[in-house]
Amino acid sequence: MKLTIGCLFLSAVGVVSFGPDLLILRRAPPSHHHPLSDGKSSIDIKAVSTTDALLFLEQAKALRQEASALQKQLNDEKEERIRRETEKIDSLIDLLLFHGSTNYCNEPQTNMFNSTAVQTTEMRSKAQLMNTEEQVAELLIAKRLNYDQVNKMFDRICELANRPQSIDSCSPLLSLLLDAACKVDCLEREDNPNKRWNHRVERNLRQKLFALGYGIRIEDVQKKNEVKSITGEKDYY
Repeated sequence: MKLTIGCLFLSAVGVVSFGPDLLILRRAPPSHHHPLSDGKSSIDIKAVSTTDALLFLEQAKALRQEASALQKQLNDEKEERIRRETEKIDSLIDLLLFHGSTNYCNEPQTNMFNSTAVQTTEMRSKAQLMNTEEQVAELLIAKRLNYDQVNKMFDRICELANRPQSIDSCSPLLSLLLDAACKVDCLEREDNPNKRWNHRVERNLRQKLFALGYGIRIEDVQKKNEVKSITGEKDYY
C-alpha cells in the first residue's frame, strides 16, 4: 500500500515539497535587503567617506609638519655640536702652536688685492708668533692630549690651508705639529706623564699626510674595509 507522505521544509534555498510521484524545488525569492536599507542614503555614505578622507589628509599634513620640525631641530642641534667642536679645536690650535694674542683660526683669509709686501709682513708676523717644536711638545704633554684630539687639529689645519697637503708640500703648522708629536712619541712611556698618549701619533699622521698627497683619505679606506669585514665583500681585480 502506498502511503502519501508530504513534507514541507523551509530553508535558505527555498521551499522543498515532496510527493509520491513528484519532487518540486522552488527557489526562495531573492532577498531585497540592501546595505543602504538601514536608513542611510548613498548621499549620506558619500558625505561621510569624503569627511573621513579630508580628516586623514589633515592628519597626514600635521604629521609631515611635525616630522619636518623635528628634522630641522635635529639638524640645528647637529650644526651646533659641530660648531662647538670646531671652536674647541681652533682654541687648541691657537693654544699649542701660537703664543701672544693671535687667533689664527678665526682670522680672515689674506685678501688677494693686498700688496706682496703686506702679505710678506703678515706671514712673518705669524711665523714670529709660532711656538717652537719643544714648546708644542711640552704642551702636548701638559694638556694631556691624545691621538684623537691631535688628529682633529690635523684635519682642521688641512681645512684652513685651502690647498692640497702632502709630504713634500704641507702647511708649516702641520709640520710643526708633526715634529712636536714625534718628540713626544720618542719618549719612553714611563717618562711621559701623559698616559693618554699612544706613542704612534706622528707615525699615523705621517701616513695620513702621505695618502693625502695622492688624494686618498685614510678614514674613508678604513671605513670601507670595516664594511667589507662585516659583509664579506671582496675586491676583484
